[in-house]
Amino acid sequence: MIAEPARRGDRPSAEVIFWALDLETGGLRPDQYDILEIGLVPFTWEGPGEGQGWLVRPTRPVDPQALATSGLSLAELSQAPPLEQVWPQLTARLAGQLVVAHNAPFDQAFLRAAARRLGLPPLHVRWLDTLALTRLLWPGLSGYSLGALCQRLGLPRPGHRALPDARATGQIFLALLEGIASWSEEKWEEMAPSLPPEVLALAQGYSLEQDFRKLARTPGWSHRPGQRAYARRVAEALAAGKLALLEAGPGTGKTFGYLIPLLRRLAREGGRAVVTTRTRALQAQLWEHDLPFLLTELELQLPVALLKGRENYLCQRKLAELQGKLVDERALATLVGWSRHTETGDLDEVAELWASQEGRELLAQVRDSPLTCPGAACPWLRACHSRRARERARQAKLVVVNHALLGADLAWEGRVLGPYEFLVVDEAHALPAALRDAFSLEFSPTGVPWLLRTLRQGEELQGAVPEELLRKVAAAQRELWEALEPLVPEEPAAYSREDLEQVLPLGNMLRGTLEELASSLGESAAKLSEAGAELARNVAGAARRTAGTLRTIFSPDGEEFVFWWGREGGWPALHATPVEIAPLLAEALWPRLAAGVLTSATLAVGGNPDHLVRELGLPQDRVEFESWPSPFDYRRVRAFVLKRFPLPDDAAYPQAVARLLEEALAAVSCRALVLFTSRRLLLATRECLAGVPVLAQGVDGEREQLLARFRQHPPPVVLLGLDTMWEGVDLPGEELELLVITRLPFPVPTDPLAQALARRLRAQGRDPFPSLFLPQAVLRLRQGAGRLVRTPSDRGAIVITDPRASSRPYGAHFLSELPVPAQMLSHEGELAAALRSLFREG
Repeated sequence: MIAEPARRGDRPSAEVIFWALDLETGGLRPDQYDILEIGLVPFTWEGPGEGQGWLVRPTRPVDPQALATSGLSLAELSQAPPLEQVWPQLTARLAGQLVVAHNAPFDQAFLRAAARRLGLPPLHVRWLDTLALTRLLWPGLSGYSLGALCQRLGLPRPGHRALPDARATGQIFLALLEGIASWSEEKWEEMAPSLPPEVLALAQGYSLEQDFRKLARTPGWSHRPGQRAYARRVAEALAAGKLALLEAGPGTGKTFGYLIPLLRRLAREGGRAVVTTRTRALQAQLWEHDLPFLLTELELQLPVALLKGRENYLCQRKLAELQGKLVDERALATLVGWSRHTETGDLDEVAELWASQEGRELLAQVRDSPLTCPGAACPWLRACHSRRARERARQAKLVVVNHALLGADLAWEGRVLGPYEFLVVDEAHALPAALRDAFSLEFSPTGVPWLLRTLRQGEELQGAVPEELLRKVAAAQRELWEALEPLVPEEPAAYSREDLEQVLPLGNMLRGTLEELASSLGESAAKLSEAGAELARNVAGAARRTAGTLRTIFSPDGEEFVFWWGREGGWPALHATPVEIAPLLAEALWPRLAAGVLTSATLAVGGNPDHLVRELGLPQDRVEFESWPSPFDYRRVRAFVLKRFPLPDDAAYPQAVARLLEEALAAVSCRALVLFTSRRLLLATRECLAGVPVLAQGVDGEREQLLARFRQHPPPVVLLGLDTMWEGVDLPGEELELLVITRLPFPVPTDPLAQALARRLRAQGRDPFPSLFLPQAVLRLRQGAGRLVRTPSDRGAIVITDPRASSRPYGAHFLSELPVPAQMLSHEGELAAALRSLFREG
């Protein structure tokens, strides 16, 4: 279990980074003299806070010289409290804290001796000595006394009283940190081994503060205390070799919060980092806006790169081969014009082509692909966009990728990204699913025909394989799918060896023909041109991998994979998905990282991230977790639960949801997003809606297209969304003011992976509901609810129409994770009145 997390967002914005302490004593020997005065001053990055001093009544004789030096008198000391009364106040402030003192061993000895003599609890603190540090870092000074150092720094000269001496000590330490923070990379490398880790960490924190102060001078920059605390935590994790799970609510500013310390770390100490995101929107934000801004404003010279999968880049050889062929001329002219000026070849740049069917079909023909790449024999090699992107990424100190590419790199044993020491995972809640996809196997009717088309259409491969063998592979593929297709159900379901019994011979036949094809290509490679040989090797490798996939998928045994089939977009497919990815990551990823940060607005359930730690196989001894709540006040946000409403499986439920939406939008004209977990329920609700404009995912378009139409459509309008609408959707302000969650988002009980995980948990003696299904559902609800409020001024309502949120014991787990307390509504009519009241207030 992870220790109870510190919620740094709950702390005051002026967080104490260390305490400065000074003692005045009755003499120089702790075995003979007592403490006469204690001075204690808290220091934040802004400087000293309000300190406190205590006079202490001595119980043993006092050296007259000590009184003369400090100016204290026995009369005033006799009126002071004994150390036993002061000690609890001291321990309460300093327990576990960093304490800075000038000649710290002297103060330590007196405090330790006093505690031992009086039977007081020991003072558990971490000490730093400014006397030793100044001698190390400022060699050659004529004097290192507190007065001499204050004179050198232009600070007020202390007067041998504990409180001003403590303040002076802390200011000297800040000056030391400032000097360390300005070191060159070479000096840092030389001096860092000689310094305590606490000093290095604080020097990095000082550097961060200077960065934030510099950025604060840029127009539009907003001061976010939580962002600074978050950035310091990232810096600490990078320095200490930790794997930090950092949960940060909307508005915290986590992107800059991890980029600033990461860039500073790379610039100062070297190394290489990968930053991965789930959504293209965040990837584009990082690459197009955040990184250029920070590198410019912080004056950092650091090579950075964006890398996507090869299929995202233009293949110029394929584009050249299209000239004169039957394609849409207008789309081709747009593509050719863009290709002459693009520096990256990233096909996402040609937005106008993605907007039309003709454009999308054209782009599909010019995507780069390892299967069809002739490698060094390609005449376009030097200008190849995907090759240049990979080269830039290998040379960069920081590479921005997505979760899918990170997973591909792990599956290919690091051959995609190369070695790196630091990893930042943004949108980390989505990492398990993405990595599970990367390690999964799939067999569908499209893979083998694509191989055959590549062989038949590639000019360099003409005659490489006997036509008879190609027909043999095609026939085996056709016969297998003719027999297999009727067996595949519409919804995902697990299958067994018995389910495949009648098609196993056909599967073995296809596998055998693919292996024969691979061997034939290998024999032919020596007779082909250089380009043809490279293509032959590519196709042979793909044929062998497909044969290997068939071997696994048609042998559904063992506990490592869950074997399932189903249809997506009408296409049947068979899958082998790892039941657990934790062992894979525990071996392939975490041990090779010097440090890492996994961050998201939703990592924990009830303040505990254990489910994610287990799922990702994170090493417990390296994991640290902290959470920052959103700085938004949510005063203009309400949450409602319909108590007396049909259950989601009730036949009357779609009509009830439709009626509720119609009444709500009649009361307040706004844009409403309705989130579903079932396509069937979405379609049924759409059929029942009347009198209000409706956009339904999968019916009226897909996610990005629908979101664009939704933003532009004047209210009222309803957008019905499925799985991909629950996260990564940014609809600020009036773009979204009503969010309806139709069902508590538990995993589908018939989902094969969920069933396999549940069986494994039961075998371990654990109940899968609290260990698996409930945490997943609560996180999903948090992600969905997070679509409503994206800026401090947003207003609106979250409505849960699943009455189980109020009637079942587990409902409290969901409601406790909403950004505002939920109000229970007894009947539908109350919602319209509540919404009118909310929108009048706004």
